[in-house]
Amino acid sequence: MSNRANEYQGLPSMSVRRGRSTTGQGGAVLAVVLVVLVVMMLGGVSLLSSVDTSALLSGNIGFKRQALNATGRGLNQAFAKMKLSDFRANQDSIAGCPPPVGTGTACSKASIWASLNFYPRLLESDENGVPVILKDKAKFDSTFTAGTLKTQGTDETRFLIERMCNSYGPSTKANCMLSGYSPRGGTGWPEKPGSTASPLYRITVRTDGVRNSLTYSQWIVAFTEE
Repeated sequence: MSNRANEYQGLPSMSVRRGRSTTGQGGAVLAVVLVVLVVMMLGGVSLLSSVDTSALLSGNIGFKRQALNATGRGLNQAFAKMKLSDFRANQDSIAGCPPPVGTGTACSKASIWASLNFYPRLLESDENGVPVILKDKAKFDSTFTAGTLKTQGTDETRFLIERMCNSYGPSTKANCMLSGYSPRGGTGWPEKPGSTASPLYRITVRTDGVRNSLTYSQWIVAFTEE
């Protein structure tokens, strides 16, 4: 027994060390993780807001592009009406028409004008030059009968052609705005016999699109047949 005891005594003694408490380190790590999570959440909210804004802008641009495309088709419809023989033959008619302050419904050609979405003199306009009657869809549709152009499934396009004159009858320098285009007489219509004076026309197109979007477009054009 003594010999074995001596053997044990020769071995190095083993001591047990107690580690330091990790509570403080764990609390610091948790605080850092929370800060990182907050930063990530703020970054996610900012990114989501940026994506929403970009989508909104893209959507608005898409709506505008769609409205402009529909407006172009409305303008083409107006040009098609201006090429018809009924338009050329009846735009200067004064038969049965009242004085310039009248409504024009008594004019003998009023029904033809209505079928062309045309009026031979300027109508009442708002401060932006938009014809007041075109701003009221129900009233416009009951007055002009060329029909509503349906585009893109939901878009509705209406157009109105106005001759830029103050009264009914032939287009003259005294009562109309005239262009200088002269297909049969050169560049100055008052200067050469046989030259023709072309009145200017105001074409206004209204497009009602998705999400209650509303677009007005307007052109001043001269239309003279060669």
